Amino acid sequence: MGVSIGDACRIYKKCKICGETKYLKKFPTRGGRMSNGTKRKSYCWDCKDRKHERILSSRQEYSFDTSLLDTSKEITIRGRDSSNYKFENTVSYDKAKKLVEEGAAGIFHSTLIHHFFNRKSLKKFVLERDGFICHYCGFYGDTIDHKIPKSKGGFSTPSNCVCSCGGCNSEKADMRYEEYLEIINIRFQQPS
Repeated sequence: MGVSIGDACRIYKKCKICGETKYLKKFPTRGGRMSNGTKRKSYCWDCKDRKHERILSSRQEYSFDTSLLDTSKEITIRGRDSSNYKFENTVSYDKAKKLVEEGAAGIFHSTLIHHFFNRKSLKKFVLERDGFICHYCGFYGDTIDHKIPKSKGGFSTPSNCVCSCGGCNSEKADMRYEEYLEIINIRFQQPS
C-alpha cells in the first residue's frame, strides 16, 4: 500500500468539504501572530463560503458483546477527561469487560474500547436520568453515589451510580448498597 500526497506530506492537505488535495497555502490560517503554516483550517479558500457544509464521516458503531474482547492482551481505553483532553491508557481484560457491561464504554475492536463518560458528564447523566431525586430518601439530590463503593471495587459507571442527596451520600459512606437500603427501610418503618 503506497502513501499518497496529503497522507504524510506537510506541503499538501485535503479539504474536508470538496475532498481535493491542495497546496497548504490554499487553506486559510487559523489566525494569530505566529501563523507558521501548520495551523491551517480544514477547508480551502475555494470552500470558505461553504464551511457550514462540512462533510462528516460516518459514525462508528460500537459493539457491546464482551466476547469480542481479546483476553490475551491488555485492552487500550480512549476517552476524554474532565478538561476535555483526550487520554489513552491500558486496562485489564476484566476491567474493560466490566466497563462495557455497565454501559460506560463501547468496543471499537478487540483491543480498543472507547470510554463514554468523564467525571462531569457522568454526574450530569446520572442526575438527569434520576430526575434529581435521591435514590435513598426521595428528596432532592445533587450528588452521585456508587452502589458498590470504589473502595470495594466499584466503578464509576451509569449502572453503578445513582442520584443521592448530600446527607444520604455521606451517611452511606462506603457501606454496601443492600446494607444501606436495610438501614433506610428500618428508619422509614419506625413510627415518628
